[in-house]
Amino acid sequence: MKILFALALLFATLQPSAGLAAPMSAPLTLPASGQPVSASGHMQMLRDTSGQLDPQAALAASGWQPLPGAVSAGYTQDAIWLSLEVTRAAQSADEWVLRFSNAGLDDVRLYRQDRAGHWLLQQAGANVIRNAWPIDARQVVFPVQLQPDQPQRWLIRLTSKKAMSTELTLLPSASFDASSRREYLYYGLQFGSYLLLILFHIFFWRMTREAHSGWYLLYVTTSAITEALTIAIPQQIFTMPNQLSDPMLGISMAMSLAAGARFSTLQLELPAVYPRFSRAVVGITAATTLCGALLVLHGDYAAGVLMVQMTALPLIALLTCLASWLALRGHRPARAFLFIFGIFYAGVIISFLRNMALVPPNFWSNHAATLGAFVHMMLMSLRLNRRYAELRRAKDRAQAEAVHAVRALNERLEEQVAQRTLALQQEIGRRAVLEGELRAALEVETRTREEQQDFVAMVSHEFHTPLAIINTTAQQIARNTEAPREKTLQRCQNLRAASSRMAALVDEYLSADRMETSAATLCQQPCDLRALLQAVLAEWPDGRIDASVQALPDSIMADASLLRVALRNLLSNADRYAPQAQAIRVQAVTLDDGRVQIIVSNAGEPVPADEIARLFQKYFRGRIAQHKPGAGLGLYLVQRIAKLHGGQVTLDSAGNNGTISFALRLPA
Repeated sequence: MKILFALALLFATLQPSAGLAAPMSAPLTLPASGQPVSASGHMQMLRDTSGQLDPQAALAASGWQPLPGAVSAGYTQDAIWLSLEVTRAAQSADEWVLRFSNAGLDDVRLYRQDRAGHWLLQQAGANVIRNAWPIDARQVVFPVQLQPDQPQRWLIRLTSKKAMSTELTLLPSASFDASSRREYLYYGLQFGSYLLLILFHIFFWRMTREAHSGWYLLYVTTSAITEALTIAIPQQIFTMPNQLSDPMLGISMAMSLAAGARFSTLQLELPAVYPRFSRAVVGITAATTLCGALLVLHGDYAAGVLMVQMTALPLIALLTCLASWLALRGHRPARAFLFIFGIFYAGVIISFLRNMALVPPNFWSNHAATLGAFVHMMLMSLRLNRRYAELRRAKDRAQAEAVHAVRALNERLEEQVAQRTLALQQEIGRRAVLEGELRAALEVETRTREEQQDFVAMVSHEFHTPLAIINTTAQQIARNTEAPREKTLQRCQNLRAASSRMAALVDEYLSADRMETSAATLCQQPCDLRALLQAVLAEWPDGRIDASVQALPDSIMADASLLRVALRNLLSNADRYAPQAQAIRVQAVTLDDGRVQIIVSNAGEPVPADEIARLFQKYFRGRIAQHKPGAGLGLYLVQRIAKLHGGQVTLDSAGNNGTISFALRLPA
């Protein structure tokens, strides 16, 4: 196929004016039926290489040759002369039109002889302003009137820098009007579809921002512009001059090559399969597009368009062969490419062969590229929509998989976080327990240090006084051994009182130390509380204590020695702060719940409110006790002994009413 195609191109290039051997063309008779009649087969053609011949000189020239079909001279700078003899049947219409199928012809002139032999001129074409055309149409149309059975010879002169390919048709004016309406309806539907397609893909591309959609949008736009300028609809609507329409047409054709090449490689997925080849194709077509556009802008329209077309045709063959090879190897995009692009490529090849005078112009060859492009773009749009739907489904599947993976990851992370949180909570719990233990140890250490400080201060104060008395009294006795007996006895009494005071202090300290471990040494036995209470009260001078002992149980389970210390300390505390003139009151009763309650009350100064909570602390001595003897252990020992026996000691009255009362409650 490549060899045959190359030979055909070479033949067309070397002999562009060759025609088929044929007899002299017969006259064209316009039938009475009023049907359109083609002038193909009834014309003769003359090439005017100088372009200077007038009608009379052209008619007298010797180079006329019969033209078996439509005009197909390719890209040429020659002026083409056509000779046509026309006659009308008697019953046919009076008014006819001569229509040229190629809307891109630059200059078309129709010469007709009147009865006197003068040449009448009608002129139209892209180089002629539209207002001067005989009939306002998208292509050249000349109105003619013929007398029945009177033959006329017409001379037609054609020049164009575009392809010299056209078909001449004669049809009645009424048929032309109807045909024009149908034609404009057809083109309106076609370009309306193009417009909808472009608008749809503009929206589609703005929504997806996908490379396929963007290149297809450029591809469709340039193809639509090329098609519209080729059939001269914008030139007719906007009265566009040829100096503007030809460069626009050439540039749009060049851009169609670059956009089509890039879009074709994307549809075949060549960037992924053959990346270097894909880049080479895009680079070559881009360079060709630039050179072709520059040639068109320079004024050499034919050279620029031929460069584009000569690049497009080998590229079509190359892409078709490559797509066939990939399709045989199971490449799915190649199958769709061969079907969709094959229709368009077929139309482009037929149109090119018509321009090169290798295929005669007719309805199918004139509209092959248009029909092929339209069907191709409709199928391509469906293909892109299907591809986008597949991509969207793949995206949805990927998103679903991603969501599932993220959900699974979140679950694993949540599980790990829960485990870490539980471990942290356990660690925090352990540290909280440790902190509590440390705080408790710190409090114990702080309390112990405070107790030690209080103990040192107390020892320094309490032991220093009796020792000083003993030392002073001993010195007095030693210095005066012959002193009176009364003084010596008094001094001995002072020694005994100081030593008794020190013994009491030592006893309190030893009792306090015992209390620290008394839980292990507590010895409870049946105890006669009444007898124990009377024995303790008997240790005090008569009248110092006012006791009221009501019904008490015969015996209670208690450690009598510890209970004696508790009672003695309560009475000693009251005796220390009570005025000597007022007795200490002691009340012992049995409560309704069976417990024994012993209340020791005395008159004295009220206990400060801020010291009430510390009364039972070890070594604590309030502001009132600072000038009284004592170690700050009495109430502490009472509380410890009460707790060991399952009871309690409380301050019932702080002295605000003139009486200070402590209550010792013990289980029976």
